[in-house]
Amino acid sequence: MALQQWTFIGAGNMASSLIGGLINSGVDGSNITVVDINSDAVEAIKKAHGVSSAKNVSSINDGAMVVIAVKPNVVETVCTELGPKKPSLVISVAAGVRSDAMQAWLGPEVPVIRCMPNTPALLGLGATALFASPACTDQHRDSAQNLLSTAGKSAWVTTEKQLDAITALSGSGPAYFFYLIEHMAKAAESLGLPKELSTHFAIETAFGAASMAREGQHSPQVLRENVTSKGGTTAAALATFDQHNTANTIAKAMQAAHDRAAELGDEFGAT
Repeated sequence: MALQQWTFIGAGNMASSLIGGLINSGVDGSNITVVDINSDAVEAIKKAHGVSSAKNVSSINDGAMVVIAVKPNVVETVCTELGPKKPSLVISVAAGVRSDAMQAWLGPEVPVIRCMPNTPALLGLGATALFASPACTDQHRDSAQNLLSTAGKSAWVTTEKQLDAITALSGSGPAYFFYLIEHMAKAAESLGLPKELSTHFAIETAFGAASMAREGQHSPQVLRENVTSKGGTTAAALATFDQHNTANTIAKAMQAAHDRAAELGDEFGAT
């Protein structure tokens, strides 16, 4: 992987995180190029990682391996400008833009891999799903997985529609946990704890619980049952969740996120 040439279009947080992961995995900064209209963001990445830069998409070398890390509404413009360069592989981390749309803008022969990362990738703790277009080879898939694995866990989905479910689960998912932490802390304050202590314990409790679940020795259901004594405090809290049909609320929230992801795919489709 150290000999591969990477070009990042976009110099935001996700691009910076992936570039940092590549550097940490042994890729030399001289093999990475960054393009962005925000010159300050480009200079920050160059200073942090020792990469090179290009003035614009048209100055990228033909046959480059390109990572598109821009806002969804910019992807069509980027792909249209990039298409004549005939990139050897395009990996997109732009939310909502489907691979068939990118394929139409780039040209049908360009291999496209679409990824759905989440914000914990900025700490190397991401969960990223990947989908490969029919033009992709095993080598293309390996290149994409090597890249995204530097930002956390990654796995392939078999259909692009599954990325909408991934968006509802892990793409939007961090916000669900932040929401729970936020309101657990506020509830603890109302019970008499200082704000700083409430927030600290809510965060540490979430981290500890997630760490236990991540070990995989028991399912989340078993872990929940193990801390729920009949007639105890946890049972009283969970009974309240059940009384308010929290499980159904979660399902409805994820359905809404899923449906919105599908709508965005339609909005950003090829014209």
